[in-house]
Amino acid sequence: MFIIVVFAVFLISVSAHTSKVIDSSEGFIAPFFSIERNDTSVSLDKLKGKYVLLTFWASNDANSRIKCQEYTSFARDLNSKNQICQLSINFDRSEGLFNEIVKLDNLDAETQFYAHGDKALQLIKEYQLEKGYHTFLIDQQGKIVKKNPSITLLKKFFNN
Repeated sequence: MFIIVVFAVFLISVSAHTSKVIDSSEGFIAPFFSIERNDTSVSLDKLKGKYVLLTFWASNDANSRIKCQEYTSFARDLNSKNQICQLSINFDRSEGLFNEIVKLDNLDAETQFYAHGDKALQLIKEYQLEKGYHTFLIDQQGKIVKKNPSITLLKKFFNN
């Protein structure tokens, strides 16, 4: 009986621990995903070894567009110093609108991806997103360092 109790406690503690390894909260491993654009594919897992500034936005939210421009400008500067990689996911109602906004707002097209349908629903669920702009700073091991960090905080973090 003692062995059964010890085994049950072990299983409960292991299952409780492993269910929290991947989460969209600070200190946890960021949920894995990959996303495609034309002939380009990017995977969060393949970006390990670099800091990643992961952003989610939609052009129908003015604040979201403004913040996307600010973070893109900031990430360009850090990327030129090879300090960070930006990955930006858009949830617009059409890919054509997304492409026009990327051009109009002078966003870096290489870092911008469009998600719709099941892919968008998966990302919204896994990252526990609500309306508006969301940013995640992810470290080299894939762990979420900060949710929605300000540009000021990012500048301090990267001594910029």
